[in-house]
Amino acid sequence: MKTRLSKLLPYFFILGLTLISQAEEKEYPFGVQLQVLSDDITDPKYLDVLKTMISTDLAAEWQRVATPDNYLTFQKRHGGPQSIENNPTLKQAYNHRRRVALHFLELMKQAYHQRDREAPFTLETVEQLCLTSVEQTGISNDSPLSQLRILMPAPDAEQQWPRFRGPSGQGTASSRSIPLHWSPTENIFWKVRVTGTGNSSPIIWDDRIFLTASSEDGSKRELLCFKRSDGSLIWRHQATAPASQEKLYWKNTFTSSTPVTDGQFIIAFLGNSGLVCCDLNGNLQWEKSLGVFETTHGPGTSPIIYRNLVIFIQDQNRGASVFIALDKVSGKEVWRQEREPAMGWSTPITVRVRDHDELLYNGSQHVISYDPQTGKELWRLAGSSRETIPTLVIGHGMIFSASGRNGPVLAIRPGGLGNVTDSHLVWKTARGGAHVPSPLYHNPFLYMVNDAGILTCLEAENGVIRWQKRLRGRFTVSPLKINDYLLFTNESGVTYILKAGNAFTQIAVNDLQEPILATPAVVDNQLFFRTHEHLICIRSEP
Repeated sequence: MKTRLSKLLPYFFILGLTLISQAEEKEYPFGVQLQVLSDDITDPKYLDVLKTMISTDLAAEWQRVATPDNYLTFQKRHGGPQSIENNPTLKQAYNHRRRVALHFLELMKQAYHQRDREAPFTLETVEQLCLTSVEQTGISNDSPLSQLRILMPAPDAEQQWPRFRGPSGQGTASSRSIPLHWSPTENIFWKVRVTGTGNSSPIIWDDRIFLTASSEDGSKRELLCFKRSDGSLIWRHQATAPASQEKLYWKNTFTSSTPVTDGQFIIAFLGNSGLVCCDLNGNLQWEKSLGVFETTHGPGTSPIIYRNLVIFIQDQNRGASVFIALDKVSGKEVWRQEREPAMGWSTPITVRVRDHDELLYNGSQHVISYDPQTGKELWRLAGSSRETIPTLVIGHGMIFSASGRNGPVLAIRPGGLGNVTDSHLVWKTARGGAHVPSPLYHNPFLYMVNDAGILTCLEAENGVIRWQKRLRGRFTVSPLKINDYLLFTNESGVTYILKAGNAFTQIAVNDLQEPILATPAVVDNQLFFRTHEHLICIRSEP
């Protein structure tokens, strides 16, 4: 009987929607988050994603019910229960919001039941969350900092793709044009099979593409070099075999970290095989063992280059975290600092703040700034989630942090010393951040797609949500910006191309029909995708 009722739930919900008065829709429309929540209850795209969620996903997912205009905040904002009862239109708007919440919570209970678990919430705990869920915005009245810019791994890196998320590490390409349409048979310039597995992104310098891959159950880990003009393999370097193998999350691989290059050296992190440095011809320059990585889900952060240093951070919750800088030519240790045990896989960035440089890291519970020349802490700001994966992005004179499953989004004014939580937080949203994909800044907006496919556009200045839309599928890949086009690729290999702006404008949907968990690369008018088995170059015909 319960199963039959659950199948009828969407139909009852749709019937309820038909009874909404035009007056209610006009006077009290849903906010963007509540509208997406309402649509999700009957949306096959969402119901498909819901089936894939693990218990930790669900623990954050049910809290989506606490939208800024949920039924309890709506009631409070309009004078309380008596005022609602005395006004038929208000009452209908209130009841509509409450129906959405109850139907969504029923979906959550069903999802927990299908996993043989009890839902961790009651109506009382939900209502407590709803009453305390008002989004925090406009916390700081201080102006953002205009003198803030990203630092490149090499002076002439702008036209290359030398690291995770491109020359700036921000997902921004210098290309002026790309093909807007592709498929397994359309605009494929070349396609080659990659021996071994890995989630590392391709990096590019001139006519060479670098990639990592592992095989033989992780005992063989390699740095590969392909020719950009035709995809042919130029060389491969096999690293020293690890003494032991990491325990990995099912999505993770032994070679998930993206290499970095300055046009002279390529440095790759290969988990328990350590850091490996080769020149552009594949000649080994140095290797550095970093010990055994026992962290939950396995390792996955990427190294960066700052001046003459290779800087690497890999937090661990089951072993000692690694925070180290090596001379990029010799591989000798320049400095090493301690970081507390934590769950973190974010890749750091380096920025110029007024007259000095800072190393910024999106860490567990704190965003922290360090002196990149010594590794000593400059400032920290509390508020990120326990698990942090997205890379920080900058724009509008601020630093933006997203973290956690449906976690917080922070806008931070750079600079300062010590604990700057009370002085440098410009705005904050309590929920809505992505767990894995990094944000994307394109003036004046901040774009984010979360793992479950909710795409959100916020005003960078104040964190106000401008629009929100559900895309099909799950997302691991970080988005890209090419001119005014935004690219969002899901795990099934479908890429949505949007026009940046204050409304959702879809230009194209392209399907490679292969799983993709690695962020693409862009150079000139070419796109490079690393799928589960292939490296693919997409280019329009001349």
